[in-house]
Amino acid sequence: MIPVQLFLILLASTAPAAPAKPTPSILYTLTINPADLSGFEVEMRISGAPQSIALAMAVHQEYNDRFWRYVKNLRAEVDGKPAPIAREKENAWRILTPRGAATVRYRIEPPPENPTNRAVWHTALRADGASINSTDTFLYLPDFPRASVRVGFDMPETWQFQAELTAGEAASLGMRRARYVSGDATTLLDSPILLGSLRTWSFTVESVPHRVVYWPLPNATPFDTTEFVSSIERFARQAFALFGKAPYPSYTFLIEDGAWGGLEHVGSVSIGAQSRDLAKDPRAYMDEIAHEYFHTWNLVALNPRGPLTASANPPTHTRELWFSEGVTMYYAETLRRRAGIPEGGQTRVRDLEEEIDRFYGNSGNSYLSPERGSWASIDPPDVNTGDYLSNYYTQGRLIAHALDIIIGDSTGGRKGIDDVMRSLYDRFAKKSAFTGVDIEQAADGVCKCNMHRFFEDHVRGAKPIDFNRLLAPLGLRVVLTTEPVADSSGTPYPDLRISAYAPPAGGRMRVRIMDPRTVWVGAGLHTGMEWTSLNRIQIDSFPDFRRAIRSIKLGDVVPVEIVRNGAREQINVRVTGYERTRARIVEIPDATPEQIARRRVWMSAGARSGFGSASEAHRIPKQGATSLAAY
Repeated sequence: MIPVQLFLILLASTAPAAPAKPTPSILYTLTINPADLSGFEVEMRISGAPQSIALAMAVHQEYNDRFWRYVKNLRAEVDGKPAPIAREKENAWRILTPRGAATVRYRIEPPPENPTNRAVWHTALRADGASINSTDTFLYLPDFPRASVRVGFDMPETWQFQAELTAGEAASLGMRRARYVSGDATTLLDSPILLGSLRTWSFTVESVPHRVVYWPLPNATPFDTTEFVSSIERFARQAFALFGKAPYPSYTFLIEDGAWGGLEHVGSVSIGAQSRDLAKDPRAYMDEIAHEYFHTWNLVALNPRGPLTASANPPTHTRELWFSEGVTMYYAETLRRRAGIPEGGQTRVRDLEEEIDRFYGNSGNSYLSPERGSWASIDPPDVNTGDYLSNYYTQGRLIAHALDIIIGDSTGGRKGIDDVMRSLYDRFAKKSAFTGVDIEQAADGVCKCNMHRFFEDHVRGAKPIDFNRLLAPLGLRVVLTTEPVADSSGTPYPDLRISAYAPPAGGRMRVRIMDPRTVWVGAGLHTGMEWTSLNRIQIDSFPDFRRAIRSIKLGDVVPVEIVRNGAREQINVRVTGYERTRARIVEIPDATPEQIARRRVWMSAGARSGFGSASEAHRIPKQGATSLAAY
């Protein structure tokens, strides 16, 4: 690397400027040597570029694992000779290309991870294949996010290739070189890639092709693949039935044994699914699959930040994650139920009870509004939320239930939140960002009522929803009680509601309080304090914290050492048990025939959200709308 000041001098002395509107293209070659799984090589041949090119590794909007830390031996050539590279920031560089062409090479060496327990979006190499997260693999030209790209792979001949990319020419070069074409860099960076010994199935919905690809561990447990793929297909059909169309021409479910978590993309989804769990229940990961797949509509196509484009900058704030995440949770459950695959066979009443439990289980949900919690989600916790942590997933899911019931009540069961989703999708998908005001207006338009007070109280404000009033049209009410948090034998759990986080600027791990009602706050700990040790275990990383918190038992007096105002201080915390709120939804004894009919349709999630299809709504006795419209 060279100093930026010297680089600017070199830039000033280069050849005349390139054409005003350059159209760069990139040919990538990714080389994996199975004899060396410590990393892999990437080459990018750039042409049609301006005389000065910015290179960067993009930052994903949902996570920032800073994989640029693992870029090794970055170098460039112009006309076959070494070219200087200047680092502009931690994930961005600049090179000179007098004639608009250069070759850039580098190596990526991911940190060692447990091959049977890693985040699915982490790039991984094994002797039988590789999982490539393109965002954390391919440097790109941030000034030209739509630059044309081609990608080639040097890999063992026996390895298969699966990604939601357009296949192109292929040639044999000892190790197989398979070349694939992606329309532009943004598409490539949003397309995870699986290589190796893969299993593939396919199905079609409304003439749109779908693939299910599974990368098993070498010692994978056999499972019922027919039921596994069938469940995915049934859910996909429900999503099509809701929106009437897909935001993609084809789709790939990339599912990995030995991984956990999920991440959505424009034309694919990455899901961790352990074969040992699928052997017990082939639907074991349908909740995760349903959630991430539904994001294809609600977060990828319908995005509160606007159409997706690769960016080297940190994620931007939005106040609407409660909608993108919480409403997606609602539909993951609702569409599974319509498809005949409810999670664990639970009733809809039980699902709602558990969500209300989660809401009241954290006081932050009644302190931070869904919009404020969404906005603060990408900031360090000591910046905006202090000792509170709201769950905008739970808040958003409950808001979706409420909107569905209110709209259904106001329209005699003919419309519901499905109609709000379609309205927003038709107006904003892949076109522009939407806001909370747009959601409110869409709800008003479907409901033909004024939802402003509801949005002021429960979206922009943090007022808890009155579930008794909300569920009254269904002939239901909620009973709230408190009870000690305990295991199945009745043994109380210790209050371990405390965590740790690493500040973005570096330095000591910090205390993270998620609820001010804990014993830790009672002893004097607060979010943002610097950890030194917990239970005499030094805290230098999150694994250190996890090891320390697991060492604590009920009744222990735990020594906690922190740094306050530059001085070390010890606080002793007596760890007791704690209580939680439990919700139980019961039937109103004197429910009317209309309430019972509406409850029955709601329990099945209906052919249409709200109170079911129009034909079912006509069979419900008419008594006129209740006061929920003015909620």
